[in-house]
Amino acid sequence: MSFFEEVEREVRDFRQGGVATSGFRLSLAESVVSELGVERNRIGSAYAPLSVKELAGGSFTIGWSDGRMSSGSLSRGPKDALRDVLLSAFEGRYDDPEDAIFPAPAAVPEVVLFSPEAAAAARGQAPDILPGILSALAGVRERCAARIMDASAQAAVVRRRVVTSGGFRAESESTAVSFGFALDSLVGDGFSRRGLFAPGDVEKLASLTAADFEALRHTAAGAPRGRTPVVLHPRVAEQFLRTFLLANLSGGAVANGRSRFVAADFRDRRRCFREDFSLRTSPLSPLSPGSFRFTEEGVPAREVLLVEKGCVLTPLLGLKHGRKLGMEPVPSPSAIEGFVFGLASRAGREESLSGSRTLLVHSVLGMHTQDHVRGEYSLLCPQGVLYEEGRPLGRVTGTLNGSFFEDLRSEALCAVEFPGFACPGLALTAELS
Repeated sequence: MSFFEEVEREVRDFRQGGVATSGFRLSLAESVVSELGVERNRIGSAYAPLSVKELAGGSFTIGWSDGRMSSGSLSRGPKDALRDVLLSAFEGRYDDPEDAIFPAPAAVPEVVLFSPEAAAAARGQAPDILPGILSALAGVRERCAARIMDASAQAAVVRRRVVTSGGFRAESESTAVSFGFALDSLVGDGFSRRGLFAPGDVEKLASLTAADFEALRHTAAGAPRGRTPVVLHPRVAEQFLRTFLLANLSGGAVANGRSRFVAADFRDRRRCFREDFSLRTSPLSPLSPGSFRFTEEGVPAREVLLVEKGCVLTPLLGLKHGRKLGMEPVPSPSAIEGFVFGLASRAGREESLSGSRTLLVHSVLGMHTQDHVRGEYSLLCPQGVLYEEGRPLGRVTGTLNGSFFEDLRSEALCAVEFPGFACPGLALTAELS
């Protein structure tokens, strides 16, 4: 009996003290993951050896015959261990009738998520893939004259199944190949694909990340203060968008009064942003890290327009909060590549940095402390590079202050395209102190 079948049977047949399972949602996955690392320039050292792991686990939501609910997570183990997990969940059951939703059968879209070549790398059948990625990164380190590089490369293949007592049953198989690296603890990043990286892509992406390595090694003279043109690197822009925009579009936040938006804003299509700003989900693109066929609750993937012409149309809604707000569930991508942010004002990286004394922000600290509802921010910028007419002058540190929702309404806001990133950077004006 497979792991999937064993868990489903145990959940379906569980009974304790006259109380039995009356409904359930299961989201289960089996995966094979291969990983190889670089520790202080050494590929596959004792601290970063090649490893191949087989994993299995998932999550569950159970409705009981006494009207109460349980939820939790599980992993592959002895049968008795699985029963212990369910017994613990049973003993901690709670009242939440709005979550007692167990979807019926539904068609799910066909989306390409699987690469045979990536699966072979994950299963150890293509032994040159991960060392090849790390060797390419080592070449970038040498060209930058960085002293120390730490890095890792990973390949994974995942089989996922979602099944409910209402009859929904769907399965998908997906792959991922990824790498991450850091040079002298000054610059670093990570990238992921569903399939193998194209020849030269690893070097290209890592070299773009390392472009400001030399500038970050010394401090710029005459650091700007006050109102300053700023370009948020895509990784930083993603933090802003997740913390302030997506958090406020969360159905749970809207339903529970923890969002700057209320349900009526969506029904009335209230304009909250610049007229040319739009946001939609994009879960159906072939081999995109942000794509999927169905959610862990059993909601089929579909493209949804969240913001159009600056007006909010719908929050991101799971089953429970969709029912609570009387709105249709909206499946939410977990990766930023599953969102498309639209702005009419767009520029390339070089163009956005070609003006007078513009700060490229590589990282910020303190995002977790910000008030996402108000949208005001005060963030330490430990790694910024000051540019003058396209030329990097050196490192600048300081504190960025502003209001992100004012930024989203400002005519000065511009999306900045960075090669290799689905999420754009953002050009705006902030107070630098």
